[in-house]
Amino acid sequence: MRLTFAATLLLSLAALPLSARADKPHKITYIQGVTGNPFYMSVTCGAAEAAKRLGVTFDAQGPQQYTPALQMRVLNAVIAGQPDGILFTADDPVALTATLLDAKERGIKILSIDGDVKDMSVAVSNIQSDNVEGGREAARQLAALIGDNGKVMAMMNSPAANVAQQRLQGFQEEIAKHPKVTFLGPQYSNNQTAKAASIVTSTIAAHPDLAGIFTLTTNNTEGAATGVREAQREGKIKLVGFDTSDPIVEAIRKGIVSADIVQYPYRVGQLGVEMMVAALEGKPIERQVNTPFIVATPANVDTPEVQQYIYRTNCR
Repeated sequence: MRLTFAATLLLSLAALPLSARADKPHKITYIQGVTGNPFYMSVTCGAAEAAKRLGVTFDAQGPQQYTPALQMRVLNAVIAGQPDGILFTADDPVALTATLLDAKERGIKILSIDGDVKDMSVAVSNIQSDNVEGGREAARQLAALIGDNGKVMAMMNSPAANVAQQRLQGFQEEIAKHPKVTFLGPQYSNNQTAKAASIVTSTIAAHPDLAGIFTLTTNNTEGAATGVREAQREGKIKLVGFDTSDPIVEAIRKGIVSADIVQYPYRVGQLGVEMMVAALEGKPIERQVNTPFIVATPANVDTPEVQQYIYRTNCR
């Protein structure tokens, strides 16, 4: 099931005559939220493809843990290298704002990937899925899977995670429309799969009638799937995730994950470089671009339509 997105924006961007100047190739760096994450790797792969096509110098860097302090070190090092533009996935919507503003004052253009910083003057554009609508779709999927009746929980990294908060907002808005579904509220794993698994098993122990789980990020989905297996509740507890990885795809195939909201990060990366080049050359770009997502299920996960959305662990 494909959800609606700003198709006209994407078509207009694709029509832009983007070409880097031959005498001085643009230098663009993508700062990931954390290294090793399939979403950010897929963004990197798409960006690298666009950079090669447009004659742009491109590299990607990121912290080894999903924390603002470590990402700040990476950001400072990248700024010192004086790139023309930075594609940036913020680990915190506020903590790095002053440093990003400093980069902007030095003439470096900032383009947000997968979520704006709070000060919207920082970035020339933001490219991401409509996370609120993604949360709504997750709620619709989960409610249908449990027959519109029962207890459900949500799990995310932390209360400060901006993108996850948008997903949670959408989920809460939609699940409230299902009066026989009781939402137990969110719990927080600090992006640790082992902690996510432990939270699930303890919640099942406290609520043996738990019917469903919504996990808002990759590590939470992987951890929750482990927790459901450890509790021997595969197929009985319906798990709806957000984002993919190889373990999540395998869990979908086995029916442990009943549905998964899958973004299109490869296209996000392509658009990031295309739009950055346009901005560097003084061309107009949209301030907000929403990219599509799709719902992967055990019935469709191996179809060509869904497979083009599945996240990559390398660029081959």
